[in-house]
Amino acid sequence: MSNYKQLSFETINHTGLVTLRRPDVMNALNKELTLELHHVLEKISGLFPSIRVVVLTGEGKGFCSGADLSRMALEGSENRRGSVSSGRGGRRIQELAATIAGIPQPVIAAVNGAAVGAGLSIALASDIRIASEDARFSAIFVRRGLVPDTAASATIMSIAGHGVAAEMALTGKIYDAQWASSHGLVNRIVPPEKLIEDALSTAEEISSNPPLAVKNTKKLMRAVMLDWEEVISNEDVAGDPLYGTEDQREAVDAFLEKRTPNYRGK
Repeated sequence: MSNYKQLSFETINHTGLVTLRRPDVMNALNKELTLELHHVLEKISGLFPSIRVVVLTGEGKGFCSGADLSRMALEGSENRRGSVSSGRGGRRIQELAATIAGIPQPVIAAVNGAAVGAGLSIALASDIRIASEDARFSAIFVRRGLVPDTAASATIMSIAGHGVAAEMALTGKIYDAQWASSHGLVNRIVPPEKLIEDALSTAEEISSNPPLAVKNTKKLMRAVMLDWEEVISNEDVAGDPLYGTEDQREAVDAFLEKRTPNYRGK
């Protein structure tokens, strides 16, 4: 397995533990971390059945705070469909949901802190979500002048229903772990110090079953859930025209400058 700079990977019995490691920015996704996450998941896919389950978590106080807005402010979005700056085709943040859904191993999101924007999307694209009492959840896209992406437009609705999805997506509000649990977004809540232990125990319980049966069960359940490519394409169609609008730039600038935004509908 390659050496990674912004995440770590370790094997524990038949479980692959992937930890995002940009704790100073709550594991925000820049180009490098995005590429590394795609790479490690694709490598893990090829290690089945030696690795039978994946646990995904974050270092520090955040699970993943979504796209790195400081990078977006400096360079514009490198995650737009066909962006010249991305130069990586299907290796954008948006395709991480399909990558997670497509590998043979079930993925357990051990949500240790804030799962915001694309961080929420990654958690919802996972098969099982175990939340720390410190976890927070937000479809914050609208407050950044954008639409939900990385399949969140469909996964929230698929998991929790239209009403919950509409509230989350239209308000951009931040919700605690209890709220997320009560609306079916997480399987259970555990104390922070027990999170990885609980996730690894669940992974061990899954991996003790016949690997091919586990693999095909995930595939079967995913087949009736979403057309990931269609969802991401629809999000691109809705979201691409918003990049670079006055309101979208104002949303990013106001966040970075820690002030109240002034939107003009332009």
